[in-house]
Amino acid sequence: MRERSTPEQREDRLSIRANIKQKRVLAQAAQARHMNVSQFVLQASLREAEQVLKEETHLTVSPEEYEWMARIMDEATPAPRLRAALDEKPVWDVPL
Repeated sequence: MRERSTPEQREDRLSIRANIKQKRVLAQAAQARHMNVSQFVLQASLREAEQVLKEETHLTVSPEEYEWMARIMDEATPAPRLRAALDEKPVWDVPL
């Protein structure tokens, strides 16, 4: 009996447009990695997407900045810009 695939396992088509020079570069790079162009583009795109999400979801601050942020967040009435930022939907919560 064949198992059903979950939505995460199902494949969907993704199309991109590239000019001849761009496609040639992608094909050469894919060949160097022993992949087809689709595999290469998907792998490179996912790597870049993960980096973007990491940059957008992790915050690194100095001890002084942390103290400043903690003080502001502990205030009874946050500043308007902070309130707006807190009300904004984070990038990781946006549905695809």
